[in-house]
Amino acid sequence: MKTYIIGIFLAAVILSAGCTSPSPGTGSVTSAPSPTTETGLDVPAGALPMNGHAIYKTPNTSFETRVDSFELGSPDEKGVRQLTIYIAVKNTGTGPLKLVWFSKLTDVYGNTYGGIGISHGGNGARSDWIKPNASEAARDYINIYSTDDLATLSKGAVLDAYFMENPSDASLVSLVPAYHTSWVIDPGTISGNLPQQGSV
Repeated sequence: MKTYIIGIFLAAVILSAGCTSPSPGTGSVTSAPSPTTETGLDVPAGALPMNGHAIYKTPNTSFETRVDSFELGSPDEKGVRQLTIYIAVKNTGTGPLKLVWFSKLTDVYGNTYGGIGISHGGNGARSDWIKPNASEAARDYINIYSTDDLATLSKGAVLDAYFMENPSDASLVSLVPAYHTSWVIDPGTISGNLPQQGSV
């Protein structure tokens, strides 16, 4: 009898170890195969392919996000170019939604461009109030300081977007992300041939 009870206990422990539930704010991603690269990119677990959609559902909000497009600006007098990143957000909830997000690119050598408190001159992308069932692609940008950086990014990159909710126009936005998505950007997407517009 003792062996039977111990067996049931061990089976329960093994089954419970295999069951997990997402923590609030982590959201979910649409089912897609994990991206694979031969370019040497360090792809984080759970990263989406470039055309992947991430869906976030929390007690307060619900939205879907995807990479929309990239645009490369002309060099300034110091040779610095702005790489604009449009990420589209669709409000799938029942009330208006306002977000701030910061973009970060990581190249094949592990160098990073942008990030929290850095992209868009430190302000990040800021959406207007997005009505339920409406979409918006807000503008974020990072600075590319040399043609070598641009050439490296053309080999492929990982795009991380860190999202924060913006409850009102008067409130300060936290720099602690509530949601985070990673996409693997295909080689050749970021190159001197930009601007590239439209859905990817």
